[in-house]
Amino acid sequence: MSLPRGNPRIPEGINARNTHPMREFLVLAAGVSAGLVALVFALSLAVRLMAPHSPFAWELAAAPALESLTDENSEPQAAASDALQELGKALLASSLTVPIEGKDPQSIVPAEDFRFALLGLDIPNAFATLGAQIAVSETLLSHVESENGLAMVLAHEIAHVQLRHPIEAASRGMVVQIALATILGNNANGLLGGSLGAGSMLTLLSFNREMELQADRRALAIVRSHYGHLGGADEFFRNIASDPDSTTWLEFTQTHPSTQRRLQLIQTAMKRDTTTLTTQPMADALQRSG
Repeated sequence: MSLPRGNPRIPEGINARNTHPMREFLVLAAGVSAGLVALVFALSLAVRLMAPHSPFAWELAAAPALESLTDENSEPQAAASDALQELGKALLASSLTVPIEGKDPQSIVPAEDFRFALLGLDIPNAFATLGAQIAVSETLLSHVESENGLAMVLAHEIAHVQLRHPIEAASRGMVVQIALATILGNNANGLLGGSLGAGSMLTLLSFNREMELQADRRALAIVRSHYGHLGGADEFFRNIASDPDSTTWLEFTQTHPSTQRRLQLIQTAMKRDTTTLTTQPMADALQRSG
C-alpha cells in the first residue's frame, strides 16, 4: 500500500456558507432583538409582581420633588393651592375607610406622606407620581362644575398611589431605559441620568388600561364614602368629551387610555346610586384659579 505524496488538497470554499452574508446578518440581528424583547418582557413581568410590595420608604427616598414645577408666587395661587390641599386631605381621611384587599390603606402608603400641588399647565390634566405626590393643572379646574367633580379627579389619583401604580409604572419605564442603555452603550449615559428629574420622571409614568380602571373603581368608593353619593363624579370626563374632536380631548386620551370606557363605568355607578345626588360648590379660591 503506497502513501499519497504530500498533503491532500483542501477543496475551495470549505469554510464559506452558501447563504448570502446579508441574510446571515439579518438572522443574527433578529435573534438578538428577540432575545432583548424577551428579556425586557421578563423583567417587566418581574417588576409588575414585585414593585407593589416594595417598602414605600424606598419610593419616598427616590421620588423627585414637584416643587420645581409649581408656581405659588401670587396670593391667589397660594390660596388655591391651600384649598386643594385641604380637599385632598379630607378625601384621604375618607379613603382610609375603604380597605385594599383587606389591608388598611394607611399601612400601604401613610396618609401624612401625601402631597398635593396645583400646576400652571395649559392643559386639563392630573397625575400621581412617585412619593405620593399628586398634581392638578389649573386648567382642569375650569372643566369641573363642583367640588364633587374635582374630588373624583383627586380620588382617582389617590387611588393610583394607594394601589402602588406609580412605582410599578416607573420601574417598568426604567427597565425599558436600561435595555436601551445596554444597546446604545455610552451614548445613553444622559438617558438614564436625566430620567430622575421631576419633569422627565413624568414621562416614565404611563398607567395602562387596567390600572386606570382599578383607580376609577377605588375612586368611586372613596367619593361615595366621603359624600355619601356619587353626584358630579362624571363632570370632568363629561365636559372634555363634549367635543371629541377638540385638542383637549385628544391630548387627554393620549395619556389616559380607555377614556370612553372609564366614563361609562362612572356613569353606570352613578345610575345605580339611589341617594340624592346633591353637589357642593368648589372653594372660591379654586374657582378663581380655574
